Amino acid sequence: MKLEELNPFIRYAKLHKFYNEQKALSVCYDCRLFFVDQGDGTVFANGQNYTVNNNTLLFFPPKTHYSFSFKNNNAVKIYVINFDLTAQFSNFSHSIGTANEFNFDKNKFVDVCLPSELESVTVKNNCLIASESVKSCVDLFISKAPYYKHVASAHLKLALINLLQQKDSESNDYKLVQSVQEYIRKHYNQPELSNETIAERFNYHPYHLSRLMKTHTKKTLHSYLIDFRIHMAKNYLTTTTYNVTTIAEKTGFPTYTYFIKIFREKTGVSPLQYRKSHSNIGF
Repeated sequence: MKLEELNPFIRYAKLHKFYNEQKALSVCYDCRLFFVDQGDGTVFANGQNYTVNNNTLLFFPPKTHYSFSFKNNNAVKIYVINFDLTAQFSNFSHSIGTANEFNFDKNKFVDVCLPSELESVTVKNNCLIASESVKSCVDLFISKAPYYKHVASAHLKLALINLLQQKDSESNDYKLVQSVQEYIRKHYNQPELSNETIAERFNYHPYHLSRLMKTHTKKTLHSYLIDFRIHMAKNYLTTTTYNVTTIAEKTGFPTYTYFIKIFREKTGVSPLQYRKSHSNIGF
């Protein structure tokens, strides 16, 4: 199916206020959407571990093997929705349930063709944008108000779209960060290179670009630039006979004294001490 054909058919929707940890991995027959309103822990899904905390949204396609683990199972609030992406199998109107890895019944499995965007496990932290849609979906399904199935389906569709939009946004952000890293690797030796000139090159505000770098590399834009310059300075110190002044110039530091200061802060020794202690190291 194509994403534009999305028309969720909900079988089960509920708020769980605690979690019973299972010894065996759970396996879902249809799609699952989890919204962790409160809780701190991890989820193991299809061979990979993910961190979950307040406002984490998770989508599992059918046949996902998973297990949650919370630091405090009695301090958990998690919204759970079991559904198909279309009404193709609406004859199975009630919850199909959840199996474990040992008693999975293939005859209960809802075999559907998923859009490529929803073929794999998706976990998004800080997905607060989907909170209202998920909660409204569950509340409607429980209250059984007039037309609740149709309205709840609309809220679920919005939550899924929010999830995919955040996924696309993060993917684009990561590509941008990779481009910035490559730009720094090519131009680190230019003294004028700074947060402002890099941000101008990519047409972003310096603060925004630095925040993206921090998210994806654990370093601010300034720290990443300085650390790469120090990395290259170490390389020059151990593989060439350039004097310290020349190395400072080749790695983009504006002055010799600033280079000495930053190098000592990052390594705990002076450039000459570093060269002496690494001069006879082979490979």
